[in-house]
Amino acid sequence: MSKFELYKFVHVIAATVWVGGAITAQLIGLRLKNAEPAHRLGFARDMRFVSQWIFLPAALIAYGFGSLMIEESPNFGYEQAWVTIGTAGLAIAFLTAAAFLVPQSRKAVRLMEAGRGPEAGAVMGRVTIVARLAVVVLIVVVWAMVAKPGL
Repeated sequence: MSKFELYKFVHVIAATVWVGGAITAQLIGLRLKNAEPAHRLGFARDMRFVSQWIFLPAALIAYGFGSLMIEESPNFGYEQAWVTIGTAGLAIAFLTAAAFLVPQSRKAVRLMEAGRGPEAGAVMGRVTIVARLAVVVLIVVVWAMVAKPGL
């Protein structure tokens, strides 16, 4: 296996964990929309953990190994549209998660634990909307990686 192939393998695995996990989380969230408060609290706790300790590291790994692929390949460069789309989308989704989704998920859990369900519900509503937009951005990134516009 060449260095490029190794970098690509790690990049694809990390992206799969991040994007697949984010889509799965959205589907589970839809299923739990009308669930008992205890179930929603458990899901919020799990998502807080998964976002911080699985999705964010996977995003960093995907970016890092994607960058290594660009550096290793004479055929790819940062000026290519598909790389720009991918890098920008990844940055948007990562920063959205780090700056908004993780802190707001923590806030929602604290509110739920304090018995402030309506306030927690409002926070989770905003988290859900922003998380869905982040998933759309990630899907655009996957499209750019596959279609490679401009190449």
